[in-house]
Amino acid sequence: MTGFLRVLGALVIAIGLVVAATAGWLVAGDTHFVEVGAAYARHPEHALFQGEYWAAAARHYGLLGAAAGGLLGGLSVGGMLLALAELLGRVPRR
Repeated sequence: MTGFLRVLGALVIAIGLVVAATAGWLVAGDTHFVEVGAAYARHPEHALFQGEYWAAAARHYGLLGAAAGGLLGGLSVGGMLLALAELLGRVPRR
């Protein structure tokens, strides 16, 4: 059981880091959000620019949330699984 929890914890950490790295890479290359934000800054009263900005902002901030959630969630849940494996390994068998 402890071996399974260690493997699962390492897998969860790896998946969380991959999700965070991928989302961070996509956020860094999100030039569409920058272009739409600049157009919206020039014409803040125009409904078309505002709607396009909100659509681009939803994707951009969703990717930021995925990066943060992948990093924090992967590290914390994976760390808990590794800690649980260590604690179960210290309990004597009956």
